Amino acid sequence: MVVTLIEWEKLDGGKWKKKGVHAVGKGKVNPYAPDYFRKLNEQMKKIFIYCDDCKKKYCLADPCIHHLSDSPEHREKYEAYIKKQKKAADKSQRINNQTNLD
Repeated sequence: MVVTLIEWEKLDGGKWKKKGVHAVGKGKVNPYAPDYFRKLNEQMKKIFIYCDDCKKKYCLADPCIHHLSDSPEHREKYEAYIKKQKKAADKSQRINNQTNLD
């Protein structure tokens, strides 16, 4: 007969729980799960918000340019957007009245 001992830890409220077990409510994402980021991204794809600047809806997994976070991935996306805006502004400045007449 094999007997395994269970390790317990006492919580602040005086209750006891098994060590290493993280209880997660229904519909919640367990931050200790190995596939946490995949599940979190799936949850964020379900949430849509309306952007007044763009006049369209966007999901939290892929936000519009006005609602980017400070994460490195979003910073890269924002910098690419700024470069694109500057390039478009340079093109519009190169066009003058004579080129429009030709």
